[in-house]
Parts: sequence; C-alpha cells; structure tokens
Amino acid sequence: MQKVKSAGIPKKTVTGTSSDTAQSLSTLGATVRFDQAGGQESQAEFTHVSVETNGVRVCYNGDATTSLGDLLNPGDFVYLQGKEEISSATFISAVAGAHASLQITTEF
Repeated sequence: MQKVKSAGIPKKTVTGTSSDTAQSLSTLGATVRFDQAGGQESQAEFTHVSVETNGVRVCYNGDATTSLGDLLNPGDFVYLQGKEEISSATFISAVAGAHASLQITTEF
C-alpha cells in the first residue's frame, strides 16, 4: 500500500479519462482554480494523479504526445506541486485508442 500525504485542503477527487489529444488537468475535470468569497481566485498548490487503467504520458510546458512525456502505467502516480507545474501539465493516452482512467485530487 502506498501512503499519500495531504499537503493542503483537498477538493473533490474526480475521475478523468485520457484521450488521443493532450489535455490539461482542468480539461480532465479537476478543479485547479476557483473563486473565493470577496472575488479572490484560489489556485491549486498540490495535485495527486493516479493511473488506474492503461498508460498515459504527462508533459510540462508543452503538449504531451504518444512519444513525448513521462510514461505512467496503471498503479503509478504523480504528485504535482506549485501553480506553474499544475497549470502546465498535459496528459495523453500513451497508446492511441487505449485511454487511461485517472483519479485526480487537487489541494489548495
């Protein structure tokens, strides 16, 4: 069993599905920013993404492709920290047509 330490106030965990096109965390359905009372915007500081089915690639500051990005297989996870890393991460199915199921939790 793997331990995951919470580093902030977690938002709802969502299930995202990769595709043959690079997607951001928000496109995958995760809450990466929201408006607080008083009109202030809050951005996620930490994000935990675990892979449940099929491989996926993750890339930063550029779109992931089936041959570019870190390969994550089922059972793997990535922990993203910082607004820039979270907002720049893109995910794509490692093999065209074999989409990955991802569990994504953001923390503020």
